[in-house]
Amino acid sequence: MPALHLNVRPFQDEDYPALVAVMNAIHPDYPRTEEEVRHGDRRFWGRFRLHRLVAEHAGRLVGWAEFRHKVSEYHPRKFFVDLGVHPEVQGRGVGARLYEALLQELEPLNPVVLWAGARETSTRSVRFLLDRGFVERRRTWESRLAVETFDPTPFQARAEEAVRGLRVTTVAEERERDPDWEVKLYDLDLEVEADIPRMGDYTPPDLQHWRAGLLENPNWIPEADFVVVDGDRYVAHSNLFRSQHLPKVLYQGITGTRRAFRARGLALALKLRTVAYAKSHGYREIRTWNDALNTPMLHINERLGFVRQPAWIGFERLLKEVGS
Repeated sequence: MPALHLNVRPFQDEDYPALVAVMNAIHPDYPRTEEEVRHGDRRFWGRFRLHRLVAEHAGRLVGWAEFRHKVSEYHPRKFFVDLGVHPEVQGRGVGARLYEALLQELEPLNPVVLWAGARETSTRSVRFLLDRGFVERRRTWESRLAVETFDPTPFQARAEEAVRGLRVTTVAEERERDPDWEVKLYDLDLEVEADIPRMGDYTPPDLQHWRAGLLENPNWIPEADFVVVDGDRYVAHSNLFRSQHLPKVLYQGITGTRRAFRARGLALALKLRTVAYAKSHGYREIRTWNDALNTPMLHINERLGFVRQPAWIGFERLLKEVGS
């Protein structure tokens, strides 16, 4: 098919509706709203950069490309790149044009590493990245649980024993009880996230960026953010997020435990709480993602009956040696 005549330009605020439409055409199984995309963009201030281009054909937005820092893996010269082309015009040079334009925008920043991702079933996307020098670094498994048929009975005794002598509550309750709840939750997350497998080195976000990512997320459910408390210290938590387009689906966020409390069954106990919340509120499915190296959490999910979906592949392209 012939290449399209394209106008590639910087993204503008009024482009959000068209951008979201292209995103949802590419990934109809993961629909997003303008509010959700805008929220994600608002995390980029201070040292964190986000730069986005769009491609138009005949006055219609048909693709986008962007580079951004990763808030929890910050390096001034390492960037995650993302690119999407509407299915109706794929294979006609839009992605190639956007990618080359994005590299030109990146050049003044002297990047050393680019990261990207693609679902393993998206063969066109995988080939696009491989052809441009990206190599596979790791895989993340998506898993889904059918809430309505889940039976907690085989796991209840272990879960009850795990939290004996501890207090299980929710962030919604803690907000009313403890004026220091936010700092305590932030401190817990920093320890938990430091041990999550990732592409780059962990860089703890400051309190403001952490708050923007979690507490200001329009889909975060404080009543479904479960916390285990030892004395006055938060030691584990697991949370859920709504989907604005999929009213019967919940997304599992972090499930994590402080190092000194691991291997006791706290993660299992909290996962049962999240499933019970989902069932009691009429949800049908929970979706979660786990790095292939995070074997303890993968094992818990498999025991509970989460069914693996096609993996998401993390790619890396080394442009220069760090320090050069």
